[in-house]
Amino acid sequence: MQPLVSVVITTKNEAHNIERCLQSIALQTYANKEIIVVDNFSTDDTVAIAARYTNIVKQKGPERSAQRNYGMKELAGGKYVMYVDADMILSPTLLAHAVAAMEQGVVALHLRELVLGRKFFSRVRRFERCFYDGTAIDGARFF
Repeated sequence: MQPLVSVVITTKNEAHNIERCLQSIALQTYANKEIIVVDNFSTDDTVAIAARYTNIVKQKGPERSAQRNYGMKELAGGKYVMYVDADMILSPTLLAHAVAAMEQGVVALHLRELVLGRKFFSRVRRFERCFYDGTAIDGARFF
């Protein structure tokens, strides 16, 4: 049997992003996964959208690192845990490749993030990210 992967998503008023993120996780080729959403008391439809994809939707604040730690330490049941932001979209085989690497003895993985979009600020953010990709600012996401 495949090891369970817990995917933790931190949110706050992400109704405009969260569904694409959740769909990309649901459509992974790797089947044995649980989705955990840790919301920071959103006032939009974030929680309702998340509840359509998982029954593990919890509230925690005051900020993203507290949410992430709560999800990974207190809620995750997987052998492996991954955290993502609500505006991220995962490629369909990401979890399968990450688990394969971990099963070969890798301790943690930094997963490169590509900022999508063609507008000016999307291009600026994409350019900015190239300076700290893989650094302590943007560290490991799969453990």
